[in-house]
Amino acid sequence: MNRLLWQELLFRRNGIIGWGLGLTFFPLIYMGIYPQVAAEMQNFEALMELQMYQVMGISLGTFEDWMASTVILFVPLLASIYAIINGTGTLAGEDDDGRLEMMVTLPVPRWKIVTVKAIALSIALLIIILIVSMVTVGVFLAIESAVETTADVGNVFVAALSVWPMTVAIGMISLFLGAFCPSRRVAALLAAAVLIIGYFGSNLAGMASALEPLKPFFLFTYLDATGNIVFNGPELSDILVLTGVALVAFGLAAFFFQLRDVTVGAWPWQRARARA
Repeated sequence: MNRLLWQELLFRRNGIIGWGLGLTFFPLIYMGIYPQVAAEMQNFEALMELQMYQVMGISLGTFEDWMASTVILFVPLLASIYAIINGTGTLAGEDDDGRLEMMVTLPVPRWKIVTVKAIALSIALLIIILIVSMVTVGVFLAIESAVETTADVGNVFVAALSVWPMTVAIGMISLFLGAFCPSRRVAALLAAAVLIIGYFGSNLAGMASALEPLKPFFLFTYLDATGNIVFNGPELSDILVLTGVALVAFGLAAFFFQLRDVTVGAWPWQRARARA
C-alpha cells in the first residue's frame, strides 16, 4: 500500500509543482502591491458597495480584508480546479484510458485503491497549499513594515493554510463522481457545477433573504474569506463540516467503485442491469 501511495504521489509530482508555483501569483502580486494601493482603500470601499463585488465575496477595506479577498478566496477556488481535474481523472479518467482495468487485477482490494488515491490527492493539495502559504509568509515579511496591521507571521500562515479543507472536500466529491459517473467528462462537469454553485450560491445567499435557508448547503459558506480569518483562524465548526463532507464523499467513492464495472462506462443502475 505504501508503494502504491508513493507511485500515486510521483504521478502527481508535476501537477503539484506547477499548480503550487502558479498559485503563488496571488500572494506575490496582490499582497506585494498592497503598500502602493493602501492609500486608495477609501475609493475601493465605495466600489465594494457594488453588487458585482458582493456576489464575488470581495471586501478590500483593510490589509486583512485585502489578503482574505485575494489569497484566501481565490487560491482555494483555483486549487479546487486542480482537485476536480485530479479527482475525476483518478478513477473515471483511468477507466477511460484503460489503466484502471490493469490496476483492479492486482491482488489489492478495491477499497484500498480508492483509499490510496484519496490520500495521495489530499497530500498533493496540502503540498500545493503549503507552497502558497510559505510564499504568502515571505511576501508578508517583505511588506510588513509598510503595512498597518497587528497580524503576525503565524496569523498569516494559518490563514493561508486554512483553505486546505475546502480543497480536500472538492477533491473527494470529484473522486466520488469519478466512481459514480459513466465517464470523466460527465464527472468533471458535475464537479465543476458543485464548485461554481457553492461559490456564487454562498455569496448570493448572504445578499438575498429568500436564499438564506439554502446557505448551509453551499460549500463556500464554510470558508471564511473576511479579514477575521487572519486574526482568529478558521472556525472549528467549518473545518468539521468540510471534513465531514470529504469523508462522506470518500465513503461513497469507495462504495460505488466497489460496484463499478470497469470499461463498461455506464451509470450504476445501468451497470446493475448489465450484470443481471
